[in-house]
Amino acid sequence: MFPEILRIGPVPLHSYGLMIAVAFLLVLHLVQRDAERAGFDPKVFADLAFLVLPIGLLGTRIVHIIMFPQYYSWSDPIGWIAVWKGGLVFQGAPPPAIAIAWWFFRRNGIPFWKGVDLVFPYVALGHAIGRIGCFLKGCCYGATTELPWAVQFPRIIDPDTNLITGSPAFRDHVKRFTDITLESTHAHGVHPTQIYSFIGLMAIFGIMLALRKYWNPFPGFTFPMYFIIYGLFRFTVEFFRGDHNPVHIFGISDQQVFSLIGVAVGIAFFFVLAYFQKSGQDPSDSEA
Repeated sequence: MFPEILRIGPVPLHSYGLMIAVAFLLVLHLVQRDAERAGFDPKVFADLAFLVLPIGLLGTRIVHIIMFPQYYSWSDPIGWIAVWKGGLVFQGAPPPAIAIAWWFFRRNGIPFWKGVDLVFPYVALGHAIGRIGCFLKGCCYGATTELPWAVQFPRIIDPDTNLITGSPAFRDHVKRFTDITLESTHAHGVHPTQIYSFIGLMAIFGIMLALRKYWNPFPGFTFPMYFIIYGLFRFTVEFFRGDHNPVHIFGISDQQVFSLIGVAVGIAFFFVLAYFQKSGQDPSDSEA
């Protein structure tokens, strides 16, 4: 676990923020490459990326604040915007990002659904790299387990105050288990759910690229397919999470509810989009 990669004087380089930056730059490079191969101006996709990034981050942060208000306080205003330290909920990004993409593609004369197909397979790649940041930070940790590949997150000493702060899993286990104290060196072994997510998202990335290359039934199909495949995967991996995602409905976590909604919307949108494409109409075009 390396929440900080290095420090330059008093300024830390957070691993979570670094992974977001790596994901953004890699995805941008690959999308621009594919856009150029498809005959589109890659600069348009770069300009769009720099619009989507802050708006998407804002969406993920707002949803995290709604789901975990206990982590935020008006006495720490910087904490509300410190996304480089974590605290993002992926489901908050797609709605504003898609809305901005729709407007931007129309403005630049790029067919919306063709643009979507260039971008969406790489969403899974960027998300996967972000999960490495989660692992390095220690957030999004799993439930306790004795499996041989369990990971134990350590006690952390704050370099500024020399106080014991602990990784998120360590702090949780100090509260929940009598055999884990502030003098312990590590939390109990937990499922490496961040690594599960990384592997699953990389698999989704490969599936999306393969579907785009070998199936590609109609422009824009990657949009609903991503939500179907990712929703099913995320619903499953949530059973192994131990970081207490809120539970309000039917005894499943809010994240699992979001996942099921995403699957349902994806299935419905797949058939709606297929119908409109077959009839020669574009549902993204308000003038159609």
